[in-house]
Amino acid sequence: MTSHGLELLDEAECRLLLAQRSLGRVAVKLTDDVVILPVYYAVHENTVVFRTDAGTKLSAALLDARVAFEVDSASPPWSVLVRGHAREIRDQRAAAAARVPLGHDWPAGERERIVEIAIEQITGRRLPVSP
Repeated sequence: MTSHGLELLDEAECRLLLAQRSLGRVAVKLTDDVVILPVYYAVHENTVVFRTDAGTKLSAALLDARVAFEVDSASPPWSVLVRGHAREIRDQRAAAAARVPLGHDWPAGERERIVEIAIEQITGRRLPVSP
């Protein structure tokens, strides 16, 4: 438990929870602006991968920016936070391998660029449910 009544999750549980979801949020800081954007994602090897098109997320990946990625649940209440560098997967074989776990959970349209976030740090918290 933390001093604020939250249970800290170990890395193994964080990775398990991260792998059980498909919708998360990526936080990106470009120049003086910070945005948090929803993405359909998958865990592939030691990375979080998602599809995107031209825009903020791809720009961050092209700059090898440090980003945060968050996934959570309201019931039971928990949150997992990943920190790492984003990069576009440009190698065709690597991109094809990353597309497999992504499945088809993404909005219609052109989103053929694959971004990965290296899991450099992963932390999680759970709010205990009162009886």
